[in-house]
Amino acid sequence: MRESFRKQSQELFVQVMGQLSAHSNLYEPIQGILEKACEFFGFGCAVIYESDYSRTFHLREHCSVYSNKNLHKSFQMDRILSETEIEELAGTSVLFFYARTLKSKMEQKLAELLGANSMLLVPITGSNAALIGFVGLLDRRNDVNLSDDEVEVACSVLNVLANHAKLRAYQRKIEDSRISLESIMDNMGVDIYVNDFYNHDILYVNRSMAAPYGGYENMMGKKCWQAIYSDKTGQCEYCPQKKLIDADGNPTKVYSWDYQRPFDGSWFRVLSAAFQWVDGRLAHVVSSVDITENKRNEEIIRYMAEIDPLTQLPNRRKLLQDCSERLKHLEKNHKEGYVLFFDLDNFKAVNDSLGHRAGDELLSNVGKVLESSSYTRNRGYRHGGDEFVLLYEDVTAAYIKEAVTHLLETFCRPWLLADGEVSCPVSIGVAHFPNDGDNTEELLHHADLAMYAAKCDGKGIARFYNQDEIDTEHQM
Repeated sequence: MRESFRKQSQELFVQVMGQLSAHSNLYEPIQGILEKACEFFGFGCAVIYESDYSRTFHLREHCSVYSNKNLHKSFQMDRILSETEIEELAGTSVLFFYARTLKSKMEQKLAELLGANSMLLVPITGSNAALIGFVGLLDRRNDVNLSDDEVEVACSVLNVLANHAKLRAYQRKIEDSRISLESIMDNMGVDIYVNDFYNHDILYVNRSMAAPYGGYENMMGKKCWQAIYSDKTGQCEYCPQKKLIDADGNPTKVYSWDYQRPFDGSWFRVLSAAFQWVDGRLAHVVSSVDITENKRNEEIIRYMAEIDPLTQLPNRRKLLQDCSERLKHLEKNHKEGYVLFFDLDNFKAVNDSLGHRAGDELLSNVGKVLESSSYTRNRGYRHGGDEFVLLYEDVTAAYIKEAVTHLLETFCRPWLLADGEVSCPVSIGVAHFPNDGDNTEELLHHADLAMYAAKCDGKGIARFYNQDEIDTEHQM
């Protein structure tokens, strides 16, 4: 009899392993194996329960030779067993009992839960030894009397199924983690893509990054520049790739830069870094955050800090900054420049006769006039009060004389204001770089002195700075 059972057991294992190996999907033959186990050991029902993250146990597979309508589709294990009992069950290799010979409250609770008179359970535990499921053979009709050898064989079969169920739980956990991670990556407000560091093939892209470029399918498998640009045939000239690795090809630190998307003008703060991809190759991760609104706010702040609200011309702060930068450029390239300093000769009379509203209107009109002429457009600054400055670089002395003549003629004409017509010519002083100074402060001072000399000569005229003449006149 023992020899016969051994042979039958061997045949059972051959059938079980045959069914497992015959399917590419490891889980497809489980149902058939449960049915074979019920038939072989004389049980009326077989089940596999697996838990989720909330410790709810769900019926994944079952078979039954009698009605299974009373099987729970799901249940909360911690509402059935205490924490101590759950730990006890997880630490048990096999649980086999009859309802008439129950040895503990845990066995009694399980028998009531599953409605079984006879039960053989093999717990499924996770990596932390916590209970994540169980495989069981049940019978609600009769006691199933198994010998020790039969229990051992039954446990071996159930352990095979338990290992498959454990693997499935791990795969489900990995898949859930993948979905959760993708959900995080797609909803964190950051555009991300990863490409091979050397051949630039895109390896990963999140949804927000892919959306403006035709979606995920349109980017994957392409070179990064092919997916993002329609007109590029090679690596982007501004790509910071070389800054991301050291001389030995090892990743260094994160590199940050700002980028404006060409087709809609949106601005992004971009972070680039090199790191090792899952297959060991070096990869380049590019993440970007939309900072268009920030850029707009910065532009507003910059405008408020640098633009005179009355004339809409750059203010004195911007004048000093621009003049310094332009002088450095002129010096580096061995070129010449000019500073024109002028004010309105009769401005005080306008304020006194027509009021400050008229004075403001006149200053506003000056800004419009300066921006309407090719001689002065994008060159004018409001220095303060009724004083204005024009910057010229890489122009001839003849051009400066034409510009001065244009200004004198323009401002000699009457100004028509809301409250009346006024006459307000200008006095102009001109300083030359580098002859009259090599820095902003010196050039502005000398142009101012030349303007003062023009006023002293009768107003409505221009004077070019001459150190010997003007300094002497000013001192007198």
